[in-house]
Order: sequence, then structure tokens, then C-alpha cells
Amino acid sequence: MPRFREVLRTAAAALALFCINGALVWRLFRTPYTEYMGSIEAAYIGLAHYIVAHFPHLAWFPLWYQGIPYPDTYPPLLHVTAAGVAAAARISPALAYHAVTAVVYALGPVTVFWAAWRLGAGRVPSWLAALGYSLVSPSCFLVREIRPDTGGWFGARRLTTLLPYGEGPHLTSLLFLPLSIALLHLALTKRRPVYYVLTGLALAATVLSNWIGAFALLLGAGAYLAAGFASRPARQWIAAGGIACYAYLIALPFVAPSVIATVSANAPLVGGRFESGPAHVAIVIAFVAVFAALAWAIRRTRLAAPARFAILFLYGVGFITLAGYWLHFSLLPQPQRYHLEMDLAFWLAVALVAGPAFERLPRRTATIVGCALALAAAPIWIHQVRRARNMERPLDIQTTSEYHVARWLGEHMPGQRVFAPGTIGFWMNAFGDTPMMNGGFDNGMRNVFLQDIIYQVYAGDKLELGLGWLKAYGVDAIVGGDARSREIYHPYAHPDKFHTLPVLWRDSTETIYAVPRGSSSLAHAVRAADVPAEKPFAYELKAVQGYLAALDDPALPPADFRWTATNAARIAANLRPEHLLSVQVTFDQGWHASVNGAPRPIRGDTLGQIVVEPRCDGACVVDLVYDGGAETRLARIASVLALLGGALWILLGSIRWRTRSDSATTN
Repeated sequence: MPRFREVLRTAAAALALFCINGALVWRLFRTPYTEYMGSIEAAYIGLAHYIVAHFPHLAWFPLWYQGIPYPDTYPPLLHVTAAGVAAAARISPALAYHAVTAVVYALGPVTVFWAAWRLGAGRVPSWLAALGYSLVSPSCFLVREIRPDTGGWFGARRLTTLLPYGEGPHLTSLLFLPLSIALLHLALTKRRPVYYVLTGLALAATVLSNWIGAFALLLGAGAYLAAGFASRPARQWIAAGGIACYAYLIALPFVAPSVIATVSANAPLVGGRFESGPAHVAIVIAFVAVFAALAWAIRRTRLAAPARFAILFLYGVGFITLAGYWLHFSLLPQPQRYHLEMDLAFWLAVALVAGPAFERLPRRTATIVGCALALAAAPIWIHQVRRARNMERPLDIQTTSEYHVARWLGEHMPGQRVFAPGTIGFWMNAFGDTPMMNGGFDNGMRNVFLQDIIYQVYAGDKLELGLGWLKAYGVDAIVGGDARSREIYHPYAHPDKFHTLPVLWRDSTETIYAVPRGSSSLAHAVRAADVPAEKPFAYELKAVQGYLAALDDPALPPADFRWTATNAARIAANLRPEHLLSVQVTFDQGWHASVNGAPRPIRGDTLGQIVVEPRCDGACVVDLVYDGGAETRLARIASVLALLGGALWILLGSIRWRTRSDSATTN
């Protein structure tokens, strides 16, 4: 009975935190769209929309960046969950996304409470720290830029990042991060199969939510292991390494080496260019050295291991964040985004460092202090509830330019590739399957050269240069954006350059222009000499002049391109043996070509697009299929085996534990 009461008290504390935070986001359960059209949540809603429409055929994603492998779109956990809710409840992906993120928001402080409690803080200080995490953001006090953006000293920072900025996946990773650390602690101390497996699942869930959260998890796990919880640290490091490998196998289909390489190549170019030189390497070394020295020093104090962990973790994420804001130095790409992790680490430190002192207070004094802190939080909570009401006001999406443009393109140019700026591009695939040259997650762009082309279209003042590149990459239309446009970001530096193009559609604020090209097909018969061989540069068309001429050459036979599935296409043309097929789709090793079932050579050109050698003489049908290649197949097998192996290990461990219990009872 005492144990049941303890469980009941813990559950009640968790429920209270859930309700306190849920009061800020409950309107999201009935709000598909808010007024924050500039939020990147549009891309995640678009991914959920795509999953609902095309599941389980998700090997290739043809809608962004000339097509990319589906794992490159974004870590999938949040939008896969939103798609599942949308399909099960028969609601729109937008409403499902907001409902899921509302639950994530309300549960975030619950996992902070549980982690602090499991790591050794008392229930009351853990709850008070989680309440602080719910309502007070230290980053508002430490960073001048964050405070007005959040609405003042006591603004709801997590809610601001959720709605105006669309950081749903980031908050999802913050839900699993403290859970992962607490489960790691249980696994390494109790050493039972169920805890090892649960830890692996939690680690995988963090990684499959967001890349920023994944790196923060690496810092948190390192801080835990360096804190010295065990008298035999080598054994803990080995066990933790095994758990990490198990978690990686679970997540492998979406974090395979090729995916990591793609994100690593693009991350320094996104959100401000990140450059690594001798000075950067020196500061990274200093960062690691200070971490090691701090770990050595605090292990020689009277601080308990949980407090040492919290201090080390706060140092790691705090240094990254504050160096980015205060010193304008980037230890890694987009360091300012780690302020959410800094807030979390701060409140964990409050619980784990100050918690023991709170527990030593006389019971009456502790009760008075706890009640006083809870009462002090009440006006902050009321202020945030009122602010949340304004932030969550619903929007009639059918009144927006983003909706009108997407619907017109879907109805009048189905399947034809477009260039869509800013928020129009963000929201394009939330309402349909119009493919774009740009997309919603630049870190997943497999063809890195496209970043230079997109920049040239946005910033350049030479129409012919931009049109040449759009034509080279199979774009049929471009959405303009002059001063009247209701698109939020207005990324075109010279929007008037499009005014001489043929107009396909125009309303009072938006215009869609045609990109003149000889054929709207994505496949073209060319000669070997026409295929771009030189390294291209975005500021000139020299490397592609021959290729552009071939696209308009009437002497070359037309080629009909048709998608037969999201990861398969069929090309029909009347070819001669010397003809090649240039396919304006991103090349990847997972693509295969065949004619009548017989394989044909396939490769990438210097533009990053597919080139096929059909070796046909006369009527020819070429089938293209993307299966991800050997890496994808092995990753899927490894993930399934890891999940099955974990389940079997838990089962065998449970049987062994019951056998030991029965034996002990008999004796």
C-alpha cells in the first residue's frame, strides 16, 4: 500500500504539470491553422499530408529539390505521428499536427519532473523545477534578443518557438531528451533488459525527432557518464556505448551514413554560413578541455553525482548558446537554437543541485517555501494563458495567398515542377503534391548545388540567367513576389525581372509566370556531348550552354516522362543507339534503370541529375525505380532485427526473473 501511494502521488504531480501546460495549448486541439503563416510548421504539415496520401510508399520524395530520398526530408517521428492521428481520427493533417504538438508541449515538463526525480531529486523539488521549466525561460533573462521576441521577461518561450517558429520537432526531441537520460540512469544502475531496451527506444525517439535535440542528447549522455555515478566508470561507458549502438540500429533507416553525410554537408550553409578554421578548432578544443577540467574538479567536491551531471550538461548547452548570442561565435551550426536545451538544463540543475538542500528543510518550512513558489508562479501562468489565447487564434486558410496558389497549381499544372518563394513554398505541399525546385528542409538537399541556384533566382537581377537554370532543372512555372504579394518573406531582390514572362494566373496580389521551355517533360533525349561535363557555377551558364541547346533541339526525339509511383517512372521515346536520356530528377545510387527488364547503365551528371544509357534503336520504354540501394535494405533489416531482438531479450529476461523469484519463494 505505501508503494501504491507513492505511485499515486507521482502520477498526481505529473498530471498537475500536464494540466498546467495543457491550459496554454488546449485551443490547438481545434485549430488547424493559426495566423503564423511564416512558420516552418507548414513543411511538417506538408510531410504529414504526403504520408497520409502515399503511405507506405515512402522510399523517394519527389516534391522537394528535384526529388530526394525520403529519409532526407526530416527526422520523421513527429509528422509520422501526426499522419497516423490524421488517418485514424479522419481529420486534416494540419489539425492532427497541432493536436500532437499540443500533447508534446504539455508532456515536456512532465518528463523533466520524472527525470529529475529518477536521478535523485525529491518529488517536491523535482515538481517545482518542472513548474519553473513550464513557465520561466532563463534565456529571456540571459539573452537580450530573446526577451522581446517572447513577449517580455516571463513570456512563454516554448510556445513562441512552437507557433511563430514552428519548432514542433525540436520540442518533441526535448520531450524525449530528459526521458532518455533518466532511462539511461535506470539501465546502468538496475541492469535489467527492459530498461536497456526502453533506453534504446528513447534515444532513438530523440534522434528521430530533431537533429538539434540529437546533438544535445549526445552532450547530456556525455555529461552523465562524466559525472561519475558509478565506482567502475569503464563498465558504464561500455554499457552506454552498447545502448547507443542499439538505439542507432533502431533509427538506422532514417539516420543512415548517407543521410548524416547529406545533413553534414548542408548544415553549415543553412541559417547563416558556418565556417570552421584554425580559430574554431582551437575553441572547440578549449570547450572540451574545460568540460574535462570541470568534470575532474567537481568530482572532488561534496556534490552528489546527479548535481555534477546537471552542472556539466548546463555548461555544454549553455556555452554553445551564449557564445552564439553574446560573442557571435558558432561552436556548431545554428548555435542560438540551443537556448531551449539551455533552459531545460538550467531547471534540471535547479532540481538536482538545490533539491537536496530543500529536502533537508523542516517539513513546515519546506511546505511554506513550496507553496510560496507555486503561488508566485500563478500570475505568470495567467499572463501566459492570456498570451496563448492571442497566439492560437484560428485562421481561415482559404483566404490566404499560399492556399490559392497551391490549389491553382494543383488543378491546372498537376505534377509540373514550380519555383515557389518563401511561405508559398513552405505551404505548397500542405495542400497538394506540386513538386518544387526548392523545399522545406534545406539540410536534406541531396544536390548541394541547388542552394546556389536558388540563391541566384532570389538575389540575381539577370532574368536570362535565372531562366536558364530553371530550364536546366525542369521548372515549368515560377511564382512571382513583388511588393503587393501577401507572401511574408519577399525573398526576391528584383521581383520586377519576371514581368516580361508569360502570365499563367494572376489575382490581386500573386502572379504565376511560365518558364519558357521546349518540353514540359522531365526526360530528354540528348547526345553524349550535350551532357554537362564541366563543374557549373551559378553565376554563369557556360557549363550548360550545350545542354540547354539540346533541350530545344527539334532534331532530337521527344521523350515522355510519367511517374508510375512515388519512387518509379516510365520514359517512352523513339531513340537511336547514340542517344542518352537526361532525366531532371536528382541522381542517387538507389536509382535503377531497365529496358524490358534488362538493366541499363545509370549515373549522375555535373548538375546532379540522372543520365541513362538506354541502348535502344527505335521505340523504347525505360523504367526507373528507386529502392534506396543496399544501404537502405541493410538499414531496414538491421532496424527490424534490433526491435525483435529487444523484445525477445525482454521476454527472456522476464522469464529468468520470474524463475529466480519462484526459486527464492520455494527456498
